[in-house]
Amino acid sequence: MFLGVLVIDGNEASARYLAHSLKQKGYGVRICTTARTGFDKACEMMPDCIVCAIDLPDIDGLWVCRRIRMESSDVARTPILFLSDGSDKALRVQALHVGGDAVLDRPVMNEEIVAQVTALVSIARRFKRERDDTPTSTRFAATFRGDLGNFPLSSILMMLEMERRTGTLEVVAKSGKHGVLTLAVGLFVAAEIGNKEAPPVDVLREMLTWRSGRFAFRPCDPAGLPPARGSIGAIVLEAMRLEDEGRNVAG
Repeated sequence: MFLGVLVIDGNEASARYLAHSLKQKGYGVRICTTARTGFDKACEMMPDCIVCAIDLPDIDGLWVCRRIRMESSDVARTPILFLSDGSDKALRVQALHVGGDAVLDRPVMNEEIVAQVTALVSIARRFKRERDDTPTSTRFAATFRGDLGNFPLSSILMMLEMERRTGTLEVVAKSGKHGVLTLAVGLFVAAEIGNKEAPPVDVLREMLTWRSGRFAFRPCDPAGLPPARGSIGAIVLEAMRLEDEGRNVAG
C-alpha cells in the first residue's frame, strides 16, 4: 500500500535529507518550504502523515496545523509531527494544543523522525479501520490494542485527543506494572497506577518511561463519567518536563 508523507520545512536541505530517509522506508514524499504552500499541498495530496517545522519563513507550522484541523475533508485527521528547535517549551505545549500529535526537538536523527512517522501512520490507520468497520451505534464497544514497542504511548495519547475519544487506556509494562487512564472526549478524567488513583501528570511521568509492554483502549459510553480534568497534550508535556528535570538533577 502506497503511503505518502508531506514534509514542510524552510530548510530545504534538511527536508531533502529527511525525504531520502523516508523514501528508503517506502514512503512517497513531497516537500514544501513555506506554510501556505504546505497547507495547499496537504489539501491536494491528502498525505498519510505531515512532518512540519514550527519555524517557517512565511508564517509558522502552528498556522498550518490550525488550518488543517479546521478542514471538512479527511485531511483534518492527518497525523502531524512537529519539529522544534526546543528552545521554547511553551511553544511545544502550544503545538499540541493546536492539534499536533507529537513534537521532536532538533537536533534529532532522521531515523527517529521516520520511526515516529511510522508509529503515527499505524495508529491513524487503526483508528480509520475502526471507524469504517464499526457501526456508529455500537462503536463505543470496539477495542484496539497493541505493543508499546511499536506504538509510543505519547503518540497513542495524542491520537486519542485528536479523535476526541472516550474510554479507558490500560497499559501494562513488561515488568507487570499496570496503569489506567480514563478519557472523556479526548481529555483526562482520571488516572491510576498500581490500582491506586493519582494525578494524571504523576501517572504519566512513570508510564512514559515504559518502553515495552502492552496497551488496550476500550471505548465506553460517556454517560456517568466525572468531569474532564485537563488536556492530554499539556499533561503529557508537563510529565516529560518533570522527568527531564529529574534526570538533570540526578545527573
